[in-house]
Amino acid sequence: MLKFLTNRIPPEIKVPEDSLPLRGITFAAQSIAAAALAYTTQLYWLWILGSLFLAFGHIFAYRTRYNPQKWVKYAGFLLVNIAVCAMLIAIVSGVPYPQAMFAVLVMGFVSIEVFSRLNLYSALGLGFVNIYTAATLSRDITFALFLLVFIGVMLAFLWRADSEDGEKQNRYILRSTQSDKTTSKTRRGLVSMGWRFGLLGFVLAFVVFFITPHYAATPLFMPLSLSLPVPVKASPNRSVINPAIPLLQIEGQPANPDDSSEYFFGFGESLDLSYRGGLSDTIMMYVSSPAWSYWRGYAYDTYNGQSWYQSNTEIDTLAPDGYAHFSLTENSVLDLFVQTFYIVEPMPNILWSGGDAKEVFFPADEIGIDNTDGIRVGNALPAGTIYAIASRRVDFEAAALRRDSGYFNPRIREQYLQLPDTITQRTRDLAHGLADNQTTNYDKVIAIRDHLLTEYPYDFFPPPQSLQQDSVDQFLFEFERGFCEMYVSAMVVMLREIGIPARFVVGYGSGDYNPFTGYYEVRANDAHSWVEVYFADFGWIPFEVTPGWEGNPETGVVQRWVFSDLLSGVDLPQIPLGSVAQAGASALGILSLPLLVMAGIGMFGAAIYGGYRLWLKWLAKQGRRYHTDPTRKAIFREYRRIQRKIGSERETGQTVQEHAQANPSLKDIADAVDIAAYRPKAPDKRILAKVKQWWENRKL
Repeated sequence: MLKFLTNRIPPEIKVPEDSLPLRGITFAAQSIAAAALAYTTQLYWLWILGSLFLAFGHIFAYRTRYNPQKWVKYAGFLLVNIAVCAMLIAIVSGVPYPQAMFAVLVMGFVSIEVFSRLNLYSALGLGFVNIYTAATLSRDITFALFLLVFIGVMLAFLWRADSEDGEKQNRYILRSTQSDKTTSKTRRGLVSMGWRFGLLGFVLAFVVFFITPHYAATPLFMPLSLSLPVPVKASPNRSVINPAIPLLQIEGQPANPDDSSEYFFGFGESLDLSYRGGLSDTIMMYVSSPAWSYWRGYAYDTYNGQSWYQSNTEIDTLAPDGYAHFSLTENSVLDLFVQTFYIVEPMPNILWSGGDAKEVFFPADEIGIDNTDGIRVGNALPAGTIYAIASRRVDFEAAALRRDSGYFNPRIREQYLQLPDTITQRTRDLAHGLADNQTTNYDKVIAIRDHLLTEYPYDFFPPPQSLQQDSVDQFLFEFERGFCEMYVSAMVVMLREIGIPARFVVGYGSGDYNPFTGYYEVRANDAHSWVEVYFADFGWIPFEVTPGWEGNPETGVVQRWVFSDLLSGVDLPQIPLGSVAQAGASALGILSLPLLVMAGIGMFGAAIYGGYRLWLKWLAKQGRRYHTDPTRKAIFREYRRIQRKIGSERETGQTVQEHAQANPSLKDIADAVDIAAYRPKAPDKRILAKVKQWWENRKL
C-alpha cells in the first residue's frame, strides 16, 4: 500500500529543493507553531530553543541537499530518541508540559533532513502537529490568532510553490503567447494538488469530529498534573491552606468597595460574617465538564453567632488503588461524568468537584476526606495543577423529595441541628411562621428559601457587623440586605430551628461557559456559598438561596455527544412504548456505542474513498493542462538551476533563445525549454535526461 501511494507522488517533489523562499516560509510556519506552544505553556524559552534548532537544521539541509550523508539519517534517528528520553525524564521529574517540549524538539531535530519539496511538506505537517498540541493545551481563544497566522503562512507556501512551478506568472517561467482571455481562463483552471488536498483534509477533519461521539464516561487516560511532584508526598492537611495572606481586612470593618482580591475569605479554617470585601474577575481555573455544575469545596457545620467553622477537623486518608486513582466509594458507580480542573492561580489545598464525587484522579500518595465530604491534599494547589473528578449527577425531582421519610439518624441530628444561644426569638418565630404550615420537609425548605430570595435584596457591602449581636438576626431584621454568606447563614439557621439538618457549603459557581474553547472560565468573583439540606432517603441536596444566581445548583444535563443539545427547547411528540419496545430500546442503548463507532469508521472510510476517486479523476485531466506535466516542470526547474549555477540568469523580457545567443553553451538547453513550453504534447523524459547529462558533462 505504501509503495502504491509513493508511486503516485510526482517525482519532481522528491528531488532536492533549491527554492530559498519556500524553505524560508516553511521555517516561519514551524517557528509560529513553536511560538504557539510557548505562549500556551508560558515556556517562552521553548520558542527560542526551537527556533535555533530549526534555523540550524534548515541551513544544514539546504547546503547538503545534493549530497546527503547516511550519518545524517542516523543522527536524526538518534536525536528523536533523545527527545523521547527527555520527555520521559521530564515526566518523572515533574517538569511541566513535557509533551510540548517533545513536539518542538522533534520538529527541530528532523529539520536537518529537509532536502526535497516532499520533505518541506512533511515539515509543515510537523508544524501542524505542534499547532494541534498547542490547541490541546490552550484554555482561551487567543490561540486562534496563532492558528490563523499558521494557516496564512501555509497558504503562502502553496501559492509560492504554484508560482515557482509555472502555474502563476513570474520572471522565470515562460508563458504562452495566447490571448489574455485564454491565459486568464487557463490560470483560473489550474489548482494545485496541495490546495485540493488541504481543503479535503480540513473537510475530513470536521467530518471525523462531528461523527465521533464525545462521551462523558471515564476517559482512557485522565489528564493529570505534571507540574507537581509525582506523586505528591505530603500527607493530607487537616487545615485549609489559603494563599490569601494577610487577611483581607480588619475584623468587623467595612472594606473599600473599590478594593478587590483574588482570594475568597471563606476558604479557611472558619468564615467570619463580619468580613467585607470584593473579588476581582481574575480567572482562577478552567473546568472542562460535560455537565453544568457548581464546583464544591467543603462545608461548615457549626455556627457561633458570628462565624462558621468545622466542629471536627479530623480527616480520613485514602491511598490510591492505582496510579493517581482514588475511589471514594467501595461500590462501583455507573453513569459518571468527568470534570477536569486546570488551576490558573494558586488555590487552597482543596480539590473542587461537581456533583457527587466518586473518583479522584490526582498524583498523590494520599488524599483526605474531611467531616463534610470535602477533598483535601497536602499542599496548596500551585498554578498549572491539573486533576480530574468523576462524579454522579445530583438531580432529584421535587415529587421524590416530598416523599422523603424524614428520619434522621442520631449522628446527623447531633452535628447538623446545632444552634448557638445567640439565636434570637424573632429569628425562631420567623422560621416557624414560614414553615409550620407546610406538610413536607421539602416544602418547608422551599418556603424559607423563597422568602429569603424575594424579600432581601443583594448587597455586597452592607453596613458593618456589630460584634455584640447575632449576625443572622442583624441580617434578617436590621440590614435586610446582604451577600451570599448572610443568605446561606439565615437559611441554615432557620432550617435547623424547625428540625431539618442543613450545612453551609463553600466553593465556586459554574463560571462562564466559553463555547469556542469548551471550558467553564471560573473567576475569583465566582467564589460562592450555598445550602445543603439532608434528606434521609437521598443524602445531601444543594439549594441556592442568593438572589442573582442560578435557581438550582444541582447538576445539569450531561452532554454525552457533540449534538446532545441540538434539539434543546424543541418539543417532540411523545410516543408511548410498550414493554417490548422498551426492551428493544434498552438493547439499542447497549449497542449504541459499537454501532456509532462502526458508523463513524464507515463514514470516514467512505469519505477517504470518495476523495481518492476525485483525486484520480483530477489527475486524469492534468495532461491536458498547460505546464502541469511533471516533465515540463522538471525541465523548467533544471533550466533555472543551471542559470544560477553558471551565474547568468535570463533577464525580464528576454526570450530563452535570446538568452542562449548571449550564452552559446545554453543552446541545447534552450531548445529543450522551448519544446517543454510550446509543444502541446508532453515532452519525452529523454529530453530531461539529456539536459541533466549536459550539466553533468559540463561539471566534469
